Amino acid sequence: MANYFNTLPLRLQLQQLGVCEFMDRSEFSEGVKKLLGKKIVIVGCGAQGLNQGLNMRDSGLDISYALRESAIKEQRPSYKNATENGFKVGTYEELIPTADMVCNLTPDKQHSSVISTVMPHMKEGSTLSYSHGFNIVEEGMQIRKDITVIMVAPKCPGSEVREEYKRGFGVPTLIAVHPENDPKGEGLEQAKAYAAATGGHRAGVLRSSFVAEVKSDLMGEQTILCGLLQTGSILSFDKMVEKGIEPGYAAKLVQYGWETITEALKHGGITNMMDRLSNPAKIEAFRLSEELKEIMQPLFCKHMDDIMSGHFSKTMMEDWANDDKNLLSWRKATGETAFEKTEITSEPISEQEYFDNAVLMVAFVKSGVELAFETMTEAGIIAESAYYESLHETPLIANTIARKKLFEMNRVISDTAEYGCYLFDHACKPLLADFMKKIDSNVIGKSFGSGNAVDNRELIKVNDQIRNHPVEKVGAFLRSSMTEMKKIV
Repeated sequence: MANYFNTLPLRLQLQQLGVCEFMDRSEFSEGVKKLLGKKIVIVGCGAQGLNQGLNMRDSGLDISYALRESAIKEQRPSYKNATENGFKVGTYEELIPTADMVCNLTPDKQHSSVISTVMPHMKEGSTLSYSHGFNIVEEGMQIRKDITVIMVAPKCPGSEVREEYKRGFGVPTLIAVHPENDPKGEGLEQAKAYAAATGGHRAGVLRSSFVAEVKSDLMGEQTILCGLLQTGSILSFDKMVEKGIEPGYAAKLVQYGWETITEALKHGGITNMMDRLSNPAKIEAFRLSEELKEIMQPLFCKHMDDIMSGHFSKTMMEDWANDDKNLLSWRKATGETAFEKTEITSEPISEQEYFDNAVLMVAFVKSGVELAFETMTEAGIIAESAYYESLHETPLIANTIARKKLFEMNRVISDTAEYGCYLFDHACKPLLADFMKKIDSNVIGKSFGSGNAVDNRELIKVNDQIRNHPVEKVGAFLRSSMTEMKKIV
């Protein structure tokens, strides 16, 4: 198989990168009707598989799980996930031949093997669905021409797909139809019904392409969504301990700080997040973020270039073939960091204290979101898609850190995201070594001064630059459709 994106002429590469249509809520007026009465078989019952299935069943659809015979006999976690939640479970041979739609929700590294095994059992005219297009775009999997191929990609870990649905909301979702596989022209309507079944239509749906989803998804998860949150966690914790901050307090400020800070981001963008700071702290966070952007921009560009060329996918798949040697060593090293191993204090930290004592963390978020957005749009990814892959998904990833630190984040994200996260983290920390030498506890661990006096002209200039960044403009439009968003913290 060859990288599908690299086989396309430049004209078609740009065309597919540019597919991005924000869909009006009225386009989902029929809800799940297109899939009612259809047999939907999910392959894989991990975080995405289980939680999407729970949402779809609660939306009235017929859901069952096809697992490898060995997984059933050995009662592996996937089998227990499905059976303990009351789903019908069977082998590929038992369930796939009668399925109207097969949802491939296995880990990325298993896609080629799974699809090669499943496809001969799929009935003529059925539909194959993905939630990430890596197998199609980067691995170049060829699907039988009678099969419709769609993608419904919630922009967050599987656990948050479920939690947002239970709150009566959902997560922003990208949908797409593979142009090589839409024989009956029904793919888009099926994808819309699927998005409605998982609750995505309540948060906003973008009609995208497999290419645009993959290239933007890989970039977002490697840089701001996972990589920079990991780097920022470790550097912030270590600096606080170095400056004499009690370790349990430092660990709690980081673990729950990301969630609190980015909750403000989710509701009102970078503008609202920065407005939670005092005027002097806002100006300092802005200054720090500008310095961080200057340092990290080459690294962000390298990640984008490697993703567009296919170099990242090639090296990651080589690690797959090498029994995940790099991935597993990086995972072990993360588990041994002082932040991961330090027990948090039981003493309460107020919501505002998370802002007042974590100016550096606010600066990390601002710089990472803006850099990711800028780098993606410069590469040809449309602003709406770049927004979802940078700003809006950041709070959903931060929620996972609040549960069990970096272990939890890396457990629930995809294997592809985890690999990219470590790749970025190991490159970024050395880049920030000199920057961190200048950091003191007044921006991480303690409050940034007690007064609120600043020069009016400087504050006006800073506010103007924050509020007029392109990610803020597109974000204001997209958030205006999220009328059912629920508060978490």
